[in-house]
Amino acid sequence: MHIKVGLLFSLTGTTAITEKGQCDAARLAIEECSRGLYKIEAIVRDICSDPGKGEREAEAMAKEGIRIFIGCYTSACRKAVLPVLEKYNCLLVYPTLYEGHECHPNVIYTGEVPNQQVHTLLDYLTRHYGKRVYCIGTDYLYPRETTQQVHTFLHERNGAVVAERYVPFGHQHFQEVWNDIIAEEPDAIFSTLVGKSIIPFYRDHYRIGMKRQKVPIFSPITKETELEAIGAEYGAGHYSSASYFQSLPSPENLAFIRSFQRFTGEKRPISSVMFNTYVGTKMVLDSIVEAKSINHQKIFDQISNRSFETACGTLLVDARHRHLSRPVKIGKSLSNGQFEIVWDSERNIQPKPFLVNMNNKPSATLHEIVLQTWGQLSEEAVLVVSDQGTVMYMSSKAAELTGFTNGQSLTLAMLQTMHQSFHVTSCNERRHQLYILKPKQVSTAASSQPIFRFGRIQTVHPGYQRELEIARLAAQSSANVLILGETGTGKEVMAEAIHRESEQKNGPFIAVNTALLPKELIASELFGFVDGAFTGAKKGGAIGKFEAAHNGTIFLDEIGDMPLELQVVLLRVIESKKIMRLGDTKERAVNVRIIAATNRNLPEEVAFKQSFRSDLFYRLNVLSITIPSLKERPEDIEHLCQQFVHEFLLAYGDGPQSFQREALQSIVHYPWPGNIRELRNVIERAFLLARKDHSEIKMDHLPLHFKNYDHRQQSAEPHSLKSLERQVIEQALKQTKSVTEASQFLGIARSTLYRKIKSYS
Repeated sequence: MHIKVGLLFSLTGTTAITEKGQCDAARLAIEECSRGLYKIEAIVRDICSDPGKGEREAEAMAKEGIRIFIGCYTSACRKAVLPVLEKYNCLLVYPTLYEGHECHPNVIYTGEVPNQQVHTLLDYLTRHYGKRVYCIGTDYLYPRETTQQVHTFLHERNGAVVAERYVPFGHQHFQEVWNDIIAEEPDAIFSTLVGKSIIPFYRDHYRIGMKRQKVPIFSPITKETELEAIGAEYGAGHYSSASYFQSLPSPENLAFIRSFQRFTGEKRPISSVMFNTYVGTKMVLDSIVEAKSINHQKIFDQISNRSFETACGTLLVDARHRHLSRPVKIGKSLSNGQFEIVWDSERNIQPKPFLVNMNNKPSATLHEIVLQTWGQLSEEAVLVVSDQGTVMYMSSKAAELTGFTNGQSLTLAMLQTMHQSFHVTSCNERRHQLYILKPKQVSTAASSQPIFRFGRIQTVHPGYQRELEIARLAAQSSANVLILGETGTGKEVMAEAIHRESEQKNGPFIAVNTALLPKELIASELFGFVDGAFTGAKKGGAIGKFEAAHNGTIFLDEIGDMPLELQVVLLRVIESKKIMRLGDTKERAVNVRIIAATNRNLPEEVAFKQSFRSDLFYRLNVLSITIPSLKERPEDIEHLCQQFVHEFLLAYGDGPQSFQREALQSIVHYPWPGNIRELRNVIERAFLLARKDHSEIKMDHLPLHFKNYDHRQQSAEPHSLKSLERQVIEQALKQTKSVTEASQFLGIARSTLYRKIKSYS
């Protein structure tokens, strides 16, 4: 049996100092397993600390038939390859500590989760040093999520995060951060820096002369390989936590160290992520041999609930969460680059990747008990999804209606389909979203539900009403606002409504579509320019949109399309409340309230595509408002039609005031991909045609494709998730050139698409 294993590690890039060792550990495990009848071949790909490259390399190898992957150090890289795993039915061994809140069916997690590592480290920190902590991290998912857990942990112990700072990957200059740390006088520093940034940060700590025994650095990331890169003398006196440290004196560990150093031909340090990579690779490869299969579900079935004796103790594969139950230790770094064990759990700590409350009091599980009881007794479909898209809980009714399963990772397309198929009531709770689903029953009769109004905006949709409550709160504050929603949903109308209801209502409202501005003119349009600033500049210069909006509101539409270099300038304007015209040397103070909007998924742009700055995103996203698409709130369509007709009556003086029942029903059932903008245009066209005919608005006054769509709807199956899935598949096949391309568009495996095509004839 010839087994190919794909190794996805960064051999170059900012995290290479950690991942090179992981790659070698995986290769050692593969060599040890590749004996007898089984030949195991390692296919190594350098993903360069780049999530996009990781996704491309994984897909390229999957197309070559590789179904087992090891690696993906950062959470951004792991999440980037999840769709590839689903599409090609692959398995990933993820061997790195991470933020939790995930249990993907195509992943086995052999790294530590927060309750095993971060919480134990914080408990030691607060007991020995104090409860005022300064947090510093690299700006991506794991550090931000971990810092939130630090906040929660300290809050429950009457402590506090005195400040938190994030720096880009590879950041090297920490003088400003250290000035801030000295000013805050924390009891300890909690670091989630990764890669090359660790080196200057620890060396600065040494050079500044902060007494390490007084204000040490606690980091779940910094281990033996990082200490070697820092320089052992600079890294001594700080703390880390893990299941494994190279200094463990057991005979099993000494044998492992000899094997690794013999394999690499060097006396290199060994870290916990390297050991977790070695152990995870061995466990999975042994299970492949025993199961005689590379099917990811058969491998997991083979490995579930099994215990493994290792150099750091007994590890047990938890069948519920796909993580490892393990002992945990805390080490204090020494001047020889190793760690002295200062605390040992002396027992296995169960993995709790979804733990939020760290106290483990009975009340922490009360919500789960209530939720499960409600789900069993209620006829409503109840679904709980983590902010990473994993199904955490679902009632039997939800499972029946959606076909989802517990632990399943839901894609954006799947969530959109759910919103199209059901009336969805949602509620945010920390890192989870609770959904209550009800099948849509569209009525063409005038709604008896009360209409909620905010400015010019009206809705009877409960979810949109909650968003308008946030808009009302935004109008009462001066905080920055980020409006999200599809094209045509009325983001500018929302921004103007917030302005008109705010204290700045007597000031100007300046709207700027940043996507329509030529790249070379954005700076001059936003910030103005002085005479002679550039060739062709207007004589005497000109003020920009920010100065024009002084004492009012500036609305930056399509902010997701703003070039990165301009994002830096905008960030400075937000922080300093000052602008500088092009060609000028003088800063000018501006009092401007910023409302930004986009139809892009900015968290995805930040985490995966890195096309939008995370610091700017968090500055803009103080209050976030999501406008539902029109197809999510069909109950609003009828009163919107009446509203538009009233506007046109005022504009044209006369015209139709009612709709033929068949026409109104067709309008309500139409999906409106262009949202309110498209609806308004269609109603105006129909109004003018009916006005000419001196009649009410009829089917004949609607565009031809409405008749065709209405006919298809009447001949279709009853409205259900299956019928909707069939429509989506038909549309994908029409819009793409092949089944392969259609499967990629839908985010499912080609074999799955073939099966569904056959089932729907």
